[in-house]
Amino acid sequence: MGEDRSTKWSRGLVGADRDAEILAERARGGASLVIAGPRGSGRSYLLRTIAAELERHGQLAVELQTSCALSAVDFGAFDASGCPELRSLRDEPTTATVEGVVVVDDVDSLDVQSTRALARGIAARRVTAVIGLRTARPRSIDRPDDSAVVRRTVLDLWLDGLARRIDLSELSDDDALAMIELFPGAELLDSATRAGIVWRADGSRTLLRQLIIESTSAARAGRDPLTALRVIARDSRLAITLARHVADFPRVDLECLAGIRRLPHLEFAVATRLFDAESVAALIAGGLLHADASVDRRLTVNDLVAQEAQRQLGDAHVESLIDTAGARMLAEADEWWSSTIAVTLSERWHRLGIEASGELTYSPALRTRVALNAAREANDRGDSAHAAAHAARGLRAQDDPALRLEAELATPAPLLSADDRGEIGSADALRRLARSRAARSIEGSADGPLGKGDDADSRIEAALADANRATANMDWARAADIATSAADEPDASPAAHLRAVVAAGSAETFRGRWGEAQKFFRRVERLLDARQRPAGVTVRDRLIALMSMLAAHQIAGADGSTVRARLDREVSTSAREGGAADLTIAGAATAIAFAGAGCPAESKRELASALSREPSAVSRLDATMIELGVADELATAGRTDEARTILSRLRTENEPLLIRSRLYVETTVLTAEGRTDEARRAARATAELSRGRNAAALRIRDLFRLVALGEADQNEVDELVQLAATTDLPLAVSAVRRAAARTSDEEGLPVDELRLHALWTPTESSAPRETTSAVPSTIRSTSSDAIDELTVREREIALLADEGLTNREIAARLFLSIRTVESHVYQARMKVGAPTRRELGRVVALASRGA
Repeated sequence: MGEDRSTKWSRGLVGADRDAEILAERARGGASLVIAGPRGSGRSYLLRTIAAELERHGQLAVELQTSCALSAVDFGAFDASGCPELRSLRDEPTTATVEGVVVVDDVDSLDVQSTRALARGIAARRVTAVIGLRTARPRSIDRPDDSAVVRRTVLDLWLDGLARRIDLSELSDDDALAMIELFPGAELLDSATRAGIVWRADGSRTLLRQLIIESTSAARAGRDPLTALRVIARDSRLAITLARHVADFPRVDLECLAGIRRLPHLEFAVATRLFDAESVAALIAGGLLHADASVDRRLTVNDLVAQEAQRQLGDAHVESLIDTAGARMLAEADEWWSSTIAVTLSERWHRLGIEASGELTYSPALRTRVALNAAREANDRGDSAHAAAHAARGLRAQDDPALRLEAELATPAPLLSADDRGEIGSADALRRLARSRAARSIEGSADGPLGKGDDADSRIEAALADANRATANMDWARAADIATSAADEPDASPAAHLRAVVAAGSAETFRGRWGEAQKFFRRVERLLDARQRPAGVTVRDRLIALMSMLAAHQIAGADGSTVRARLDREVSTSAREGGAADLTIAGAATAIAFAGAGCPAESKRELASALSREPSAVSRLDATMIELGVADELATAGRTDEARTILSRLRTENEPLLIRSRLYVETTVLTAEGRTDEARRAARATAELSRGRNAAALRIRDLFRLVALGEADQNEVDELVQLAATTDLPLAVSAVRRAAARTSDEEGLPVDELRLHALWTPTESSAPRETTSAVPSTIRSTSSDAIDELTVREREIALLADEGLTNREIAARLFLSIRTVESHVYQARMKVGAPTRRELGRVVALASRGA
């Protein structure tokens, strides 16, 4: 039997105001409805779903098809309906009653006589109808004429209380993300892509559907979906939908959108000089323009809509807008300046050449200033060729130390030793330290190490480079001391201070001092929560901070769901403000979050998408550690081939941290493959690398694995107990309890037993539900000591059992084998004395609520 039509349609409905079953039930009860919404709101889709629901109950009288061809013919729609009862409404007066519900979409295309007859029938309670009414979006130039007879007649039904009006809400970000999940291939889309699609949809469900189809198609072909959306085939459904979406925009809005697309990150104050101020404010309020939280309120535009705006205006018109902006800035340079316009101006001069561009009409000082902005921007995005070209042109106009610095940065390995390039980290850090050292060279103090005469930011960059080298060598005490000292620099810029505080918190985590680490992370949170973003702190800085905090929570064995919630918000922001490098960091951070939650497939997808965009945005050390984390989760889930593929392409060279981490993952893979003896040898090699190091977070994990694999001697067991007593890491107590609960006769160790950290709570999870069930006396008498004997995993499984999940469902949620779940349930029942798994769940749930 075929699928029910109402079920098919209802799958695409997302939103609290779109419950087709409830709306159809109201109509079956005799209430006429007016469903109002603008183009793209999903109004027609909802009406078709209501019609399908009515048909399922045998209540659909007719789904009235309106058309422009019949709108000028009296009773054209009624005659074309084929419904005798509806045709009888032509007669006046009439005693006919239409059984069922009439559904009319786009009532504007209904002829006047049919509309009046339908209204008379509704007023006389002889007809029940569900009518679709198109409304206009804010600032739309194509506003339906409410004084027209057809619309006036329908609106009067609502005003007179004869029909209930339901205005469809605009698509929210949460609803848009839920809609994405409904489409085949959605699993191919990473978080950054989803956030980008949601923004580009501009609140239109119709546009969102086409964007999802286009994006999943690109992902299947191995292309970056966001890159694919930059060039749209003009005959595609997406292009047609987009053209209709933009067709109603006022010309001043089109000019503003197209202009800011060419001038990304333009300052708000400058934008109001160049474009209609009311239009700029309205577009920000409507979400097509995004103003960041900086003092300058730099603007980014919905590039998909802006692309269509430029097509409708024409390239020549947009070019004239940009030329006018550049000429005005240079003429008023003493009053205001925009680096964004300067970059665009320099690119134009570079493209046209000295003679054709008119560059020589301006003073050497202005030309040098323009070139400096362009060279700096090109260096920051890693485009050394253009940076060198801009710098060379500026230096021809006038010698300038800052411009010579950018020219030097554009050369291979500027001002840095091979050790610096290998150890400092990301490309951003390389540029920052290079600029600091180049600035010292310009001032004539290039010899010798950084000293007290250097500025605070220079000292912080050098210190963090030193801390990174200590990290690679697994010397976290030294790394923590260096980073803590850097974090206490009184005159540092907010961005440098943020980097130092994050580094200190991360180092303290590995060192085993979670309480100290949390103090630093609370300082990070205060910086991130500032109402106005501190000067110089970019979306990239914020993402890197969250990425480090997520990794620290995973290493400490703490639940990082609250940090993950922050990341979700920041990913949405990066989709609006950031470029490829920012999206890369967002993806890497999300990969850590999914790994912490035990979702290896999603973690692998996020990291692969991220590194395909701008791999240099993440330091080699960080990228390798994240990939190893993904491989470990894949192996734990039994996907050993994928884990080995990741291991085969990683370079660990001579860095102790990476060598140790690789061996750690090898242990997981070998255990998953059932090669227990080889796993023991790998675990032993891993523990030898952490022996004697001040890396308690890693040492605890390595010792626990020796115990779990039956490879630990008594000294190592004692060391594990001692570490648990002297550190405050959340995983420490769990490691000792689980190690103590193991017996020597246990065989066939499941690989998921090697995971020490608890899986993170999903961000959308709700609080534990209350239960009013009677509590058996056997549970009331259970001692708290018995509950305390439960391991973290046993307690977790018991709570899921209380929610009604079967062993198979629990295994699927926690990425465990069914056998492991059954074993945990049995052990927990024995400790608590519960006769059944249901009573086990109840007693643990009551204890968790403090009963």
